[in-house]
Amino acid sequence: MKYIKYCIGIIAFLALYACKDKEKSLLEPKVYFEKAQQKLKVGENVNSYEFNITARLTDITGENVNVTYQIGDAQMVADYNAKNETKYRMMPAENFSLERNSATIKSGTIYAEPCKLVLRNLSAIGEGSTYVVPVTIVDASLPTVEAKTTFIEVTKPIVINKVMNFNGKFLSIPMPTNAKFNSLTYEALIYVDNFVLLSTVMGAEGNLILRFGDTTVDAEQIQIAGNVQFNPAMKFVTGKWYHVAFVFNGASKLAEIFVDGEKVAEKTASVSSFNLTGPFFIGYAYDYDPNRIWRGKMSECRIWNVARTASQLKNNRLGVDPNSEGLFGYWKLNGTDSYEKNGVYYIKDQSKNKLDATSRYGRYSGGAGPSTQPDIVNLRVDIAD
Repeated sequence: MKYIKYCIGIIAFLALYACKDKEKSLLEPKVYFEKAQQKLKVGENVNSYEFNITARLTDITGENVNVTYQIGDAQMVADYNAKNETKYRMMPAENFSLERNSATIKSGTIYAEPCKLVLRNLSAIGEGSTYVVPVTIVDASLPTVEAKTTFIEVTKPIVINKVMNFNGKFLSIPMPTNAKFNSLTYEALIYVDNFVLLSTVMGAEGNLILRFGDTTVDAEQIQIAGNVQFNPAMKFVTGKWYHVAFVFNGASKLAEIFVDGEKVAEKTASVSSFNLTGPFFIGYAYDYDPNRIWRGKMSECRIWNVARTASQLKNNRLGVDPNSEGLFGYWKLNGTDSYEKNGVYYIKDQSKNKLDATSRYGRYSGGAGPSTQPDIVNLRVDIAD
């Protein structure tokens, strides 16, 4: 019995010691990066830039702390892409250099001396491209925490200076006979000049249409209507660019509306698919009413046969790769994709399906209507991050 009590006492002592040791470890200052990512948008005439790489402590310590940095590898970038649903590339080694790979956090302070990451030849980056440079803490005289890598994102933004002015003009899309969607995404950049009830962004009237206003919905409110119908409470304003999207997942029947990559409304649909075979328009309602037109501008109109995620929507508002998986139709509307053939004006579909849209005005009836040259105007697309 005495032996058992002795063993229990030893175990209790060891457990208490382990707890105190763990508590001491938790309270001990640790090294980490305050920012998990830093971003640079490369403007015109910018060819070089310097980032300050600065590790820090969780708490002040009474001794100097030495920190060693290292540039990460392509696998780190691949893992970063998988986590953030992006397709960024590792920046080529000749385009950056770390001024030095070590720094000191002096006694009584929490931040290390800045170490410069120098970026060069940035003007050669293609529009719409994003490169990443991962910098990681590989050694320190105190323990590190999980946040020991910072990712430097360097992006050459897409600049859109020309867009299509609708205001009575619209596009008809030649949908194939098998246009059945088990999952679906509509998206577009929109700019409202004037609000009117039942003004169409895009869709198939009576089936699935993204529009503004209804008999019980204000003209400033966006709505999805047809075989699923709902709207967010938010109200839009004129003279401002927005990215709008409708996303449907047939497996879960979840329907969602996004504005600038943020979900603003959702509803569980009663259907598991949509058949969009038949008349499909951008900026027009099938049963034509001269008031049911899009009074404003649009750019980057797309249809997908997949349910795009919030990250995918937000990260690709100004443009996508035409070869992207699930891209069903893609009309840029920037003036570079329009052409005329035998007196008919078209907007080229950038996707592999080649569903070139016909530019029209007036009444569309019986699969036909007058064609007109699209009105491409100078207007910069400016949307917030």
